[in-house]
Amino acid sequence: MTLSRLPLRGIAVFEAVSRLGSFKAAAQELNLTPSAVSHQIRSLERDLGVDLFTRDGRGVRLSAAASDYAGQVRELLTGIRTATNDIAARGRLQVTTGTVRIMTPPSLATHWLMPRLPAFIEAYPGIDIRVFAIRTADGNVDDFDITIGYGDVARWGGRARPLLEEIIQPYCAPSRLQGAASMRACDLLTQPLIRSGETGISWEKWFRNRDVPFKAEAIHHLQIDPSYVAIEAAVKGIGVILESSILTQEHTGAGRLVSPVSEENRPSVSYWLLPLRSGSRRPVSIAYDWLLSQANFS
Repeated sequence: MTLSRLPLRGIAVFEAVSRLGSFKAAAQELNLTPSAVSHQIRSLERDLGVDLFTRDGRGVRLSAAASDYAGQVRELLTGIRTATNDIAARGRLQVTTGTVRIMTPPSLATHWLMPRLPAFIEAYPGIDIRVFAIRTADGNVDDFDITIGYGDVARWGGRARPLLEEIIQPYCAPSRLQGAASMRACDLLTQPLIRSGETGISWEKWFRNRDVPFKAEAIHHLQIDPSYVAIEAAVKGIGVILESSILTQEHTGAGRLVSPVSEENRPSVSYWLLPLRSGSRRPVSIAYDWLLSQANFS
């Protein structure tokens, strides 16, 4: 008898039962009920006019007539699965292949983005990420697919999405505490104070907010730019830096930097994702969503 149509569902169920030796196991694999598996097998047996299985204790075994058929079906379904997986992989590759240009402040690129990029590259090997460590003021956002800005959101007309919250506070190498648990704010006046032009708050303002008299001419200052170089200077014990909790988190987590002053601080949003242009390519949208997934803002 020639079948007018192939009972593909029944054939797929038959292959699973013949491979697993159990209606119950096949049902679990195929996300069906055992009764649905039994129904498919009975229907296929009626279509073929052949008994496919015999009961064997708690399981089932192939009938003599179905043994060769099971091998042929398994080989053909394996080929179909392979072909299907191959074309699906090409489809995924098409939507996750392309170049994405990201502009980000230099210090954020060094201390926050770079440590996270390996995970993105592993997840999306077809996307060519190109990082341009440029201050927003020095670059043209139209030259990039994604821009991470720093500062007040009003600079971008309030259209940007919050990315990272930070706390600006003093940090220094543990050796500068000389065994003490902490210092008072006024004690920092005797320390070499590292300045960086990229920091969102000045030492003068920091001391003024704590009602500590500040005379610039009496302070030992070191101007070091950009921020990532200033942070390394603090790690080496050269002085105390006023810096972002985001940019220093790698060093504080490893114990290379500590905050010498114990005080309550409230984080503020300082890093922003500028909105994507309409019609952005799929790889750009993937990278944009991934950056948001890495954010500490909630």
